[in-house]
Amino acid sequence: MEQLRAAVFQWLRNHPLGALESEIFLVQSNGVAEWLKIALAEEIGICAASRVALPARFLWDAYRGMLGRDRVPPISAFDKGPLTWRLMRLLPTLLADPVFAPLRHFLADGEAERRLQLAERLADLFDQYQVYRADWLDDWAAGRDQLRTARGEVAPLPEDQRWQGQLWRAVIDDVEPHERGLGRSTVHTEFVRASAAGEAPLGRLPRRVVIFGVSALP
Repeated sequence: MEQLRAAVFQWLRNHPLGALESEIFLVQSNGVAEWLKIALAEEIGICAASRVALPARFLWDAYRGMLGRDRVPPISAFDKGPLTWRLMRLLPTLLADPVFAPLRHFLADGEAERRLQLAERLADLFDQYQVYRADWLDDWAAGRDQLRTARGEVAPLPEDQRWQGQLWRAVIDDVEPHERGLGRSTVHTEFVRASAAGEAPLGRLPRRVVIFGVSALP
């Protein structure tokens, strides 16, 4: 990491931005973000002109810059944070349905702390689906309880997993109608289409982005 830091800082010195531009760094974790902020402060004395962000947050801001702030809200209703609290509220209203028996068994003691743990896990699961398996979520939203493989094959959702499709539909029904089409995969598709069409950004986009220590991007 120290060698990478030295190489990046040397490159930045050789290719400085304009006086009013901010350097943007993408990192893979909050821990690396804090480490890099300290390194920036040690290198240049201050890091106020630099921004260190996680890829998901940066991409959402880029969507807003390309598609406009009227189209894309500051935070999606399907982001992990808002989704956690939505699930925390929804779960008790759903558990009487037999399809949710696997979740009901997990929450048998009724403790709020246990429900929060489950809500966090489910929010993280749906967050991953938005990135890697948006096709599953689209099917579930349309009432098709099935799974698509990478080769396009379709299989029914296993009986003990059918709660996932029903829970996702409950989440969508609970979201305000004007926000239902603002999931990450939908907005990303619009962003790619607008970029490919050469449409002018409706906001400010950075001239460059430094990807630091990120081993993989979805």
